[in-house]
Amino acid sequence: MSNGQKRTRTTPKKTAAISLTIREHHEIKNGRGYASYLVQGWKENGKWQRKKFKERKDAERFVALKHVELENQGRAQRMLLSPLTEEQHLQAIEAFDKLGETYSLAQAVEYFLENHRAPEFTIRFSDAVVSYLGERERDGLRDRSMVQSKSVLRQFTTFANDCLVHQVTPQLVESFLRGLRAKDGVSPAKRKTWNNYRNSLNHFFAWAGESDLSTQRPWIFNNPASQVRIYSAKQVDEQRDEISTTSPEDVQNLFSALMRWRGGVLVKCFALAYFAGIRPDGEMKRLAARSSELINLKTGVIKIPANVSKTKESRQVNISPNLRKWLVAFDAAPVIPTNFDRLMKQARAHYGLQHDETRHSFISYHVGLFRSVGDVALQAGNSESIVKKHYLNLHPKEEAEHFFSIVPDMENAKAVRNHTEDKPKLKAVG
Repeated sequence: MSNGQKRTRTTPKKTAAISLTIREHHEIKNGRGYASYLVQGWKENGKWQRKKFKERKDAERFVALKHVELENQGRAQRMLLSPLTEEQHLQAIEAFDKLGETYSLAQAVEYFLENHRAPEFTIRFSDAVVSYLGERERDGLRDRSMVQSKSVLRQFTTFANDCLVHQVTPQLVESFLRGLRAKDGVSPAKRKTWNNYRNSLNHFFAWAGESDLSTQRPWIFNNPASQVRIYSAKQVDEQRDEISTTSPEDVQNLFSALMRWRGGVLVKCFALAYFAGIRPDGEMKRLAARSSELINLKTGVIKIPANVSKTKESRQVNISPNLRKWLVAFDAAPVIPTNFDRLMKQARAHYGLQHDETRHSFISYHVGLFRSVGDVALQAGNSESIVKKHYLNLHPKEEAEHFFSIVPDMENAKAVRNHTEDKPKLKAVG
């Protein structure tokens, strides 16, 4: 029996948080002696562990790494040679914590670079808007659309603190749209307004992403507005207000007042709006520039070419007998007088006219008088389905007859109903 030196096992105190030890260990195999270094003093899965190393420096390195691992409250650490700084390592750890198991860091970086990386040329939102609107104006965008686009983009510029174009995110666009309010300043804006604003932004960002050497585009690689929801036609219709039309009596009173106001400067414009369905904004101004050519009393037709029409599709409108009287009586008056926008705004506000109320009145009374959805669709430039959906059966035939019988009484400077005049007859439109 060997009387060798009694060995005492070194065990870390169970109360110690971290107490790793290195012990030199000797053993004999096949008649040869070997020295090693034994590291012990930590638990894994509830069991004490030990690890043997040939060199002491390897054992010391392991102890150092294990200390880091245990001191970081269970966070698994690996000591690797890396070009990253300590701050970059900490940022990487924070990124992994935020991503969790939902996305990998590579997926997050790829998404960010696709959506938010800076292009070669960066530009402030306000400067980009100036360039965009200038190009749209040169392309002949109708006035009302230009005003709408300019308003939306300037509001968004303020909301986004005039950031760089490529810094805009889908979340920023959606936050802007959610902040839109109705005219009362409290209620959320309607879905149609949401769609209109979203479409204006969508068109701008699509343009900003196109390649163009003259403006050093693209300024953005991904359209943030395209990722924001757009409401369906059915969802918009759920909030649509009833079609606003003017009663024949109110139309008669309105024209009587217009005949005496500022020498009747707005009579011709309102006559074309009410009795021909010409849109006061945009169409009326473009028609005015060519009125002698497009308004033909001999043929009894008003031509609306594609470059005048809002829909960019040509149409023809029959001149009703009562409209003819208005056009003849005010033949010398311009369609669009000086200070038209200001005067029209005053008239609309005074009589409480809603947007497109004049056009809505023309379509609904035309349907009421002639009962021809197809004919009024051709003259108004709408589809038959739209006419059926919004204008059918709004007014009885008697009211429609009254509407299309309103004529000027120049001697007494007022509008009257001409009972003796032949009722308008249906006429096919080419």
